[in-house]
Amino acid sequence: MDLDACRTPATIVAEILRQVPDLPVPVPIEELAAAVDITDIRRLETPNFEGGLITQPERRDGMILVNSTGSAQRQRYTIGHELGHYLMVSHQPATAGGAFMCSSSDMTVRKADRDNRAARMEAEANRFSANMLMPLARFRPDMEALGSPDLDSIFALAIRYDMSREATSIHYTSHHDEACAIVLSKDGIVRRIYRPSRFPFIDAPINRPLPTPSCAARFNPSKSGWGELDGGVWLGRQLGAAIGLREQVHRASGGWTYSLLVLEEASHDSSEDAEESDLEDVFDRFSRRGGSDR
Repeated sequence: MDLDACRTPATIVAEILRQVPDLPVPVPIEELAAAVDITDIRRLETPNFEGGLITQPERRDGMILVNSTGSAQRQRYTIGHELGHYLMVSHQPATAGGAFMCSSSDMTVRKADRDNRAARMEAEANRFSANMLMPLARFRPDMEALGSPDLDSIFALAIRYDMSREATSIHYTSHHDEACAIVLSKDGIVRRIYRPSRFPFIDAPINRPLPTPSCAARFNPSKSGWGELDGGVWLGRQLGAAIGLREQVHRASGGWTYSLLVLEEASHDSSEDAEESDLEDVFDRFSRRGGSDR
C-alpha cells in the first residue's frame, strides 16, 4: 500500500479508502497494519503505557505494543492510534532512537497549541484512529439513517463499528447535523464533557456535582429517558436562558451516566466540523482517567 504522498490524517484515510474501496466494517485494523509493514502487534499487561510503536525514522517496518488490560474496543483504538504515528513520517519520538510510548491520557488529546509538538502528534494520531476506524464515508450515512440525535443510535453505531461507546459518542457529536454534546458523569459527579465548537460552552465544572435540575441529577438513579429543560441548566443562566435544550439520560454500569444534550432548532452544516481538531475535550484540562473505555 503506497501512502508516501500523504501527510495528514485526513489524506491518509482518504487514500487508504481509495486503494481499498471495499474495506469492511468493522474495519480490520490489524490486517490494515500488516499491509503497511507492521510486523507484530504485541499485547502486554502493563500499568506503564496504553500503546507503543517501535520503528525507524524512515519507517521500513514497525511493531505496535498494546496494553492488554483494556477492552477489545480500546485495544482497537490504541492500534489505530499507533498506526497513525507510524504512517505520519513527520511524527518522531522525543528522544533519538526512541520509541513512541503513549499513555491513556495521550489517547484523549483532541487539540493542541501550535508550539506543543508532542501534543499535536497525539491529537493527529487520535484523529487518524477515529477516522480510520469510523470512516465518515461509511459512518455518516449510517448515522443519518438513524435520524435525530439519540443515545441508542450511538450505542448501535458503537456495536457496528466495534468501538467503545465513548469514542463513538465523540465521533457522533462531532459530525451530526444537529448540534449536540455528551456529558459523562459518575455517581452524580461530572467527569468528562465532549462538545464540538458549534455547541455553546457547557457551564458544568469537572469533578463537581451535576447541575440541578438537569435530567441526570433529577431522574431516579435507575431511570433513563428524555427531558426538556431550560438551557440555563447546562449553559449558564446568562447564555442559556433563551435556549431550548433536550437531555437524554442513559444509566450505564459502574455508576456511569451518559447525558446527550441537543439544542432545539439547531441545524448545522457538519462539514464545518470535518476535523475533530476543534472538539473541546474539557477533560484534557483536568485529571486523566486510567483503564478502558466504556
